[in-house]
Amino acid sequence: MEHLFFVALCWGIGGFVNGVAGFGAALIAMPLITTMVPLSLAVPSCTIIGVSLCLQMAWIYRKNIDFQKLKPIYLGTVPGAIVGISMMQELPTHYLKLGMGIFLFIYALWGLFFEGRQQKIVHRGWGVVAGFCSTAISSSIGMGGPPTIVYTSLTGWGKDTVKAAIASYFIVSGVLIISMQTYAGIQTKETVMLFAAAAPAVMIGARLGVLASRKIGEFTYRKVLFGMLVVMACIILNSAYTQFAALA
Repeated sequence: MEHLFFVALCWGIGGFVNGVAGFGAALIAMPLITTMVPLSLAVPSCTIIGVSLCLQMAWIYRKNIDFQKLKPIYLGTVPGAIVGISMMQELPTHYLKLGMGIFLFIYALWGLFFEGRQQKIVHRGWGVVAGFCSTAISSSIGMGGPPTIVYTSLTGWGKDTVKAAIASYFIVSGVLIISMQTYAGIQTKETVMLFAAAAPAVMIGARLGVLASRKIGEFTYRKVLFGMLVVMACIILNSAYTQFAALA
């Protein structure tokens, strides 16, 4: 029972961060939860919690969901899944993580310290590349979020539109992952129990985060977003380092 309360507390904090930034719940919760809960339970339950959280975020920001803007991202997902499954699993995952971590860290530092109030806006065709890369990386190493998040940060969209876009994308990818996990027998009664324990806390935390987010302007929001990307980059780089060390 103690560990269920701990799981709920961690996800509540993660949900708050997610409500402010639009992503990051798992980045905060998972490193803490896995100190008490086995990865075999924490990871699949995280997937269900993530989709539930994204459904809540998509509902809150439903007026900001523009499927015309999201179309390029979705166009890249199918070929990305094919490449990820058929080719990228053959590549050393530690090199993929290292490359993505370095790129993300440099980009996030640029956004934090060198981006002015005038945002750089990229062509929407890059959305296809982002969707392709996100799905391909998710299929091979399970860390496919950064390309889509980076793309949405370069579109010139407002913070609510960015949050709606991130939530919409992760609903699609999350449902696919849950389906595969269920088919493989990874989702069990225990993982659903962890989800049930965490769901109220993560929903309440996210709602409070959304309310807090309304108090900050677009410029401050972007600094929060880039700060979260630094955290994400450090986690990816640490994962790559651990794999390199194991091979040494």
